[in-house]
Order: sequence, then C-alpha cells, then structure tokens
Amino acid sequence: MGVSVATRLERLVRFVPGAAGYQDRENSRATDKRVRMRLVEDMHRIALGLEQDKARLAQSGSFSALPILDRLSGRLERLGRTVEFASRGYAGLFDLHKVDEQTLEQVYAFDLGLFDALSVVRAKAEAVRAALADTTALKSAALHMTEALDDFGQLFDQRRRIVDAA
Repeated sequence: MGVSVATRLERLVRFVPGAAGYQDRENSRATDKRVRMRLVEDMHRIALGLEQDKARLAQSGSFSALPILDRLSGRLERLGRTVEFASRGYAGLFDLHKVDEQTLEQVYAFDLGLFDALSVVRAKAEAVRAALADTTALKSAALHMTEALDDFGQLFDQRRRIVDAA
C-alpha cells in the first residue's frame, strides 16, 4: 500500500486546513463539504480570471476570442456547481459504522487527485491567457484546458462512485 491513510490525510489537510478526515461520522460530512468547497473556491478563482480576460478583450474591441473564453468559463462554472452540490448523504461512508481503511485510502487518493487535477486546469487556464493574442494558439490551449476539465470531471465522478459504494 505505498502511501498510508495518515500520510494522505496529512497532505489533504495542507489543501483544506481543518479537514478532520472521514474516520468518524461526526467529522466525515464536514470534511467532505470542506474538501468540495475548497475545490469550488479554486474553480471560481480560475473562472474569475477567464471572466477578467473576457472583459479586457471586450474593452479593447477584440471579440474573436470571447466565445472560446465563454465556453471555458461556463464549463468551469457548471463543473463547480456539480462539485458544490454533490450529495452529502453518502450513506455508506457516513453511516454509524467505521469505514474500512482501503475505502478511506481510496477517498483520500481521489480527494488529493482532484486537487492535482485542478492544478492542471489552472495551468491550462494560464496557457489560455498567454495565447489570447494568437487565435491558433488560443484554440489549442482551449482544447487542452477542455481536456483537463474533462479529466477533473471524470475523476470527480469516480470519487462519487467510490463514496456511494462505501
């Protein structure tokens, strides 16, 4: 088992201070909400950057890139709502019984993976920003960001399935 549950929890707490973990029922719902809200906050910051880019382009009279930025921003916002409003009633994970260590390890791994995947999205958003002046580069950067958003969404869906099955 390469990395221990405790090690994963320590790393998760670096992303989400105060995350107590999923070991007991009292803290598991709060931890789940904190993790998801931290992800949502980061997603909002990335979307805000895209919105600011759109405003700057519109003020300068450069409208050709606006639809691309609008699609990326909209996709990021929809994904953020999916994360924010995901069910908090995962029966198996939040029941009275303790969750087995293997399930905890999987959930922590997915949580950490989501933060890593969001870092990739952030980097791709920066690449979009850097490519605003070149339509070809912008299309390529937008495609890469879309792929990173797809990866994040798929990872979140996998996490949801593991938590639902717990």
